[in-house]
Amino acid sequence: MYTAGELAKKLGVSARTVRFYDEKNLLSPKGYSESGYRLYNDESAERLQKILMLRFMDFSIEQIVDMMGEEDFDVKKSLEDQERLLLAKKEHLERIITAVQNTKNIRETSDPDFWKNMRHIIEITKEREYVIAQYDKEENLNARISMHDYSTSPLGFYPWMLKEISLAPNMKILDIGCGNAAFWRSIAPLLPENLELHLVDYSKGMLAATEKNMKEIQKQFPEKHLHYVLDKRDATDFSYPVSGFDHIMANHILFHLNREARFALYQKINELLKENGHFSCSLIGKTHLLELHKFVRDYYPEISIPSESFDIWLENAAQELEKNFTVLETKEQKNDLLVPEAEAIFDYVASYSAQAREILEKDRELFLSRVRKEMNQEGLFYIHKSTGLVICKK
Repeated sequence: MYTAGELAKKLGVSARTVRFYDEKNLLSPKGYSESGYRLYNDESAERLQKILMLRFMDFSIEQIVDMMGEEDFDVKKSLEDQERLLLAKKEHLERIITAVQNTKNIRETSDPDFWKNMRHIIEITKEREYVIAQYDKEENLNARISMHDYSTSPLGFYPWMLKEISLAPNMKILDIGCGNAAFWRSIAPLLPENLELHLVDYSKGMLAATEKNMKEIQKQFPEKHLHYVLDKRDATDFSYPVSGFDHIMANHILFHLNREARFALYQKINELLKENGHFSCSLIGKTHLLELHKFVRDYYPEISIPSESFDIWLENAAQELEKNFTVLETKEQKNDLLVPEAEAIFDYVASYSAQAREILEKDRELFLSRVRKEMNQEGLFYIHKSTGLVICKK
């Protein structure tokens, strides 16, 4: 049997590390000495070694709790998920290294390109970390979507969007940043026949979920004769080998791109559209989730609200898009939220980032009680929504 200090020395870590994993219910003592010290055995040493290995591979404490706590937990799938995330981080780091090298090669710091490149380094660092943290896993995206189930509109956002973009039979469509194909899944019964869908996303995890959902749509609605193609593409440096699209859409992704990347994307979209083809993009307005963001700022100012860094909104998008397209209309859906479940709000805010989840997990019950105090007499948390579409033509 080992004390915490002896176990720590055996594995080359600090006693504080042993206590930390004990507090997280990952490494419970096997007994106690007469003096009340925690005692561990060789099985504890083996368990701690596994924990340290998983932490080295950048798994979160929450993930390790799941992996170590359930006998039927699919460790292999978790490793595959982690491989995807690490490869994405590797690609991200390679982009930063390239940007640093390009900046280093500029001789004079007074050269405007020097500071332009420096700003670019910061932007690509922030944008990729944010997008990976929020959207690499389907659970995060689902958490963000599920709160919107408590809509006050008789028509959900996706059916409303389908009505506005007017898809027709035999269209060829490109969906940039398709996520898990939640849009296509939710409006499947309403789809016209013989669509050719090209679905692209940066995340392999999302594409795996998309493939599952699209197969289910084909199975449920064979009469639609739906054809689809999946491809991994990055909207920040977009290219695509197929053109002649009737409609291209980019839903809720433009605000994740810096201005330079957006204009490069618009140019590419224009090239890929057929003559008189349409481009639509969904965006949020400046007052979107106003009450929720006030709640977060009041109680958890250390949590970064994703939209605080946005510079394109429903209100100003047309002005930007008209440089590359003929803007036909900007439409906002009248739709607010009345949320009866404090847990739905917890899950939504926790999906902001790994930092947000870590902060809130320590404060879960207090967070939930604070949400309930903000609810009205009917037990509902009111949140204003501002979401809509900009529809353009080539």
